Amino acid sequence: MHKVGTSQLLQRCIAALVLAVTVPSVAASVTLPNQSKDKWRWFEIEVLVFKHSPTETVAEQFPWQGPSSFTDAAYNPLVDYYVPEITGALAGLPRCAPPSLDESFSTAALWCVQPAELDPLLPQNWQRRERMLASLARAPAQVIDGLGGDVTKAKLPYIAPAEQFELAEMRQQITRRGVGTPLLHMSWYQPVFGLEDGFKVRLFGGQNYGERFAPSGYLYSNDDHELTPNELAQRLELLLAQQQDTQLQFSARSEDQPLAPPPFLIREADAPAVWELDGTLHVYLVGNYLHIASDLELREPHAVNWQPAALAAQAERALQPRSDGEFLRSFKLEQLRRVISHETHYFDHPKLGIAVQIRRTDLSARRY
Repeated sequence: MHKVGTSQLLQRCIAALVLAVTVPSVAASVTLPNQSKDKWRWFEIEVLVFKHSPTETVAEQFPWQGPSSFTDAAYNPLVDYYVPEITGALAGLPRCAPPSLDESFSTAALWCVQPAELDPLLPQNWQRRERMLASLARAPAQVIDGLGGDVTKAKLPYIAPAEQFELAEMRQQITRRGVGTPLLHMSWYQPVFGLEDGFKVRLFGGQNYGERFAPSGYLYSNDDHELTPNELAQRLELLLAQQQDTQLQFSARSEDQPLAPPPFLIREADAPAVWELDGTLHVYLVGNYLHIASDLELREPHAVNWQPAALAAQAERALQPRSDGEFLRSFKLEQLRRVISHETHYFDHPKLGIAVQIRRTDLSARRY
């Protein structure tokens, strides 16, 4: 199978950048209810999410729990913002000629596509958005500056420009006073529907822990080989020595959380991003009353002493090459509140905070 060389990969990245800025991006990450667009009630929503400065006792107030999976969002604006969809544009390019031994630059090699690059199941599909997001060490921006638009002509939700922010001074004060660290500040226009329509908006930001941690919160193993007979014998001797010296206390406790990770948890090539901040915000109407339901998580690596309930599991854990205990702990902010437009509403938590403004537009009133 033909492999793309370093120089060719650089050329493909250049082509992707050009396509991203020259081809209009289609907001593919949105699913809208089947309602008449003439009756949609549009609002502007501004959100500022920040994590509080750390304290010593906060973590002890919450149970151990791993990250959740947020797959039910109807609108995913940050995916489109960070990684524009260019698969359709690539499909329109001519197919590349068979590879040659000449590594010199060629525009023909730049503006063409390999058939394997369009197959979502093959590793050559380098432009797949989930893969590109997973390659980021952290979210590229804290302040999201959108292109804006005309709400009276809009057919899809869109991100507003940063110059419209009403909470910019609050973000700056949080940073100046050292009381927290902003993770995400953005504003967008969307039609607001009823509760049953489930139009949730996904938000994420901060560090990407996906290089070290699995989506379950467990640390990937650094050792991906099976133990040889000699290594196994050495570890058994060490296990017995630790038990005799009372350094290893087996216990039948069953209430320990979280449970010990599976052995040899290996990171796959297509492992997803695991964001420091992740979750959804659901703004909906009950009659003429606005409601906000927040379901956000802040994830932090925490040291943990693994003590599996089963004795066999404890012995298996002790025999693993990696004996350190680290877990990506999740702190959830789940709140529901009825709100008034054009006021600033706070959703607070010992680990993170959210400030939200919902502003009316010319199309916010009910239209019959």
